[in-house]
Amino acid sequence: MIVLDEAPLFPMLKTDGTINRARYPGFASLADNSTWYRNMVGTAQRTTEAVPAILDGKWPTFNRYPTAKDHPNNLFTYMNGTKELDVYQAITSLCPKKICRNAPGESGRMLYKQVLRMEEITQRATISATPTLHFAHVLLPHRPWGLAPDLRLSPDIEKYPDHRSERLVDRRRDNYQSMLRQYVATDVLIGDLVAKLKASPNWDKTMLIVTADHGITFEPGKSYRDHIDVNSPGTLEDIYRVPLFIKYPQQVGASSNDCTASSIDILPTIIAANGVPSGWTTQGADLHTKCTHRSSRTIRWPQGTYELKTKFSSIVKRVKYYDNWITANGNVDDIYRSGLSGSLLGDAVPASAKHKNGVTWHLNGARNYQAIAVGLLAPVPTRASGTLRTESKICAKCEGLIAVNGRFVAVLPELAGMTPQIGALPFSGSLMSRLMGPGANNIELWVADWTTSKPTLSLVGEPT
Repeated sequence: MIVLDEAPLFPMLKTDGTINRARYPGFASLADNSTWYRNMVGTAQRTTEAVPAILDGKWPTFNRYPTAKDHPNNLFTYMNGTKELDVYQAITSLCPKKICRNAPGESGRMLYKQVLRMEEITQRATISATPTLHFAHVLLPHRPWGLAPDLRLSPDIEKYPDHRSERLVDRRRDNYQSMLRQYVATDVLIGDLVAKLKASPNWDKTMLIVTADHGITFEPGKSYRDHIDVNSPGTLEDIYRVPLFIKYPQQVGASSNDCTASSIDILPTIIAANGVPSGWTTQGADLHTKCTHRSSRTIRWPQGTYELKTKFSSIVKRVKYYDNWITANGNVDDIYRSGLSGSLLGDAVPASAKHKNGVTWHLNGARNYQAIAVGLLAPVPTRASGTLRTESKICAKCEGLIAVNGRFVAVLPELAGMTPQIGALPFSGSLMSRLMGPGANNIELWVADWTTSKPTLSLVGEPT
C-alpha cells in the first residue's frame, strides 16, 4: 500500500478524463492491472487527519492526534499477528511502537529519502517470501518540488524563495509546472513498483493499493490547501479529489469504477479482501463487493465541514481549467511549454543573431549549472530563477528563453511588456533538464519577438 502526499487527481488526466499515458506510463500500467476508483474523494486537507482516516476507516476529527493511542483500531493493529509488518510513515505514528518504527525526524522527511523509501519498499515487496503488509506513506509529489522526471534532484531547492504575489498567474503556473515535473518522477517510481511486482511470483496473490491523502490547488489568489473556500468549488475538487487504484488478489485486467468512494472505504475493503473479520466497526464500505452510492461526501478542515455532491465530471472541468496553462494531453516535454515560445524548447539556438541591447539578467545558483551529474538523485537544476532588468520597453509579445549549450530549455513569459521603471523583475521557469548533462555548461538568455507570425530571436547573453 502506497499513500502519496499532496497528490491531486487532475494532473494525471487528459481533457477527456482518461489517464495521460504519454506523461504517466507508470500510473497507466497500474490502471491496466487494477480497479481505478476515479470518483474518489479524500476526507481532509491535512495529512494529520487524512492519513488516519485512510488507516482506521473513520471520518476524521480534529481532537485526536495521528498516533496509535488516538487511533488504536487501524490497519497496522489489524494486520499485527497475521502478517509481517514493513511500515514507513513519513508523518503519522499509527503503528504501535512495539511493532514497528514510526514517523522519522525532520531529516528523514527530506525529498531524496522519500525516493529511497519507495525504492526500498519496492525491492522488499518483490522478494518477500512470507505474508507481509508493505506500507509506505511518502511525501511525493509533495513540496518541495525538486525532482526531475529522470529522478535527478535539484540542489538548493528552497534556497531562493519566490516572493512574487500568489495572485499572479505566472507564479502559480510556474509552481504547477514544478509539481507536474515531480509528479512524473513519482510516476517513474510507481511504474517501477508495478513492473517489478508483475515480474515476481508475488503478483497474483498481492493486493496493491495506491492512493493519496489530499491534493493541492494552484488557482491564483487561493490558499494552496491551508484555508478552504467553499465558495470556490474548483479548489475543492483540486484539494479533495485524489487517486485510488486497487489491484485485488488474482485480478486480471483493468476496471474503472464510478462509485462514490471515500478514503474511509479503503480499510473496510482491505478487511473484506483479507477475509478475516476485525472485530470492530468502521464508517466506510467495502468497495470490492458493493458499489457505494452516497448523495454527498463529507470533507473536513479545522474550521468546518462541507458536503461535496459533485461527480467525476467536475474533476474533468478542472483538467480543462489547467489545460489553459499547460496542455493536459501532451507528453513530459510539454510540461515546460508555456507561453508563445513553448514550441521552441528543445530547438537549437540560431547560428547567428542580433544582440539584444539594454537587457541584463541575474541567475540564482549559477554555479549549479556547472555541477550537473547523471544517475539516481544526481544534481541537476530543475527550475531557473533570478531577476531581469531592461533599459527600454520590451514588446508585449516578447518572451525570454534560457538556452543551455545551444538549446532552448526554459520559457520566461514574465519579460513581455517589461519597462525600465519596473527595476529588477523576478523570474522563474522550469528547465527541460533532460537536455542538461555533465561538463561545462554555457547559459544564455534570448528574447523571442512574436509580433509577427514567425518569431525573431535576439541574444542577451550570459547572466551577470
